[in-house]
Amino acid sequence: MADVKGVVRGLAPHEIEELQSIGPAGPLTPRLVHAIDRAAGGPGEGRGYYVYGRRTDADRPRPFILRDDVCTELFDVRP
Repeated sequence: MADVKGVVRGLAPHEIEELQSIGPAGPLTPRLVHAIDRAAGGPGEGRGYYVYGRRTDADRPRPFILRDDVCTELFDVRP
């Protein structure tokens, strides 16, 4: 079972501020993906707390965005 509250508590205040500044639709920067992984327990452990977003350009990889329940915890809104 996902520990969304635990992952959010594991983020540094400046990381939470950065997540809130980009909003629920993201996209997440590599630094934020790393922060979520770290807060979840280590490299790759945050997979599932972030998911692939919509492709905006066929020539670029799909961006990562926060999962809905993580958005609810951080923003108290649905994306």
